[in-house]
Amino acid sequence: MAYDRPWKSFKEQLNLLKQRGMSVTDNEAAISYLERVGYYRLSGYWYPFRQFSIHQSPRTKALQTNVSDQFHLNTHFSDAVEMYLFDKKLRLLVLDALERVKVVLRVDAYLLGKRNFPM
Repeated sequence: MAYDRPWKSFKEQLNLLKQRGMSVTDNEAAISYLERVGYYRLSGYWYPFRQFSIHQSPRTKALQTNVSDQFHLNTHFSDAVEMYLFDKKLRLLVLDALERVKVVLRVDAYLLGKRNFPM
C-alpha cells in the first residue's frame, strides 16, 4: 500500500491547521503539543470541530455525510488539547478503578478457594 501524503514538519502541520480555519493563539505551545503528542493523535480530538455536510443520494435516497477539512468558526487548537487532556485523565481514573476491582476479585477468589465445595 502506497502512502501518498507528503511528510510535513511540525510548523507545516500547524500552518495546515491554520489554513483550514483553526485558531492558534500560542504557536510555540501548539508546536510543542504536536512534537510531544503528534498530529494524528490529536486529530481525533479536533475531528468533531470539522465541518460536516449531509446530503441525500439521488440514486439510493440514502443520507450521506461528507466531512470537510475545514473547521467551524472559532475552533481553537487549545480546545482539542483540553479534550485530549480530559480523555487522558479519565482513562487513568478508569484504569485505576479497574485495577482496584481486579485486586479485590483476586483476593476473593483466593478466599473462595479455602472453602470445601461438595462435588
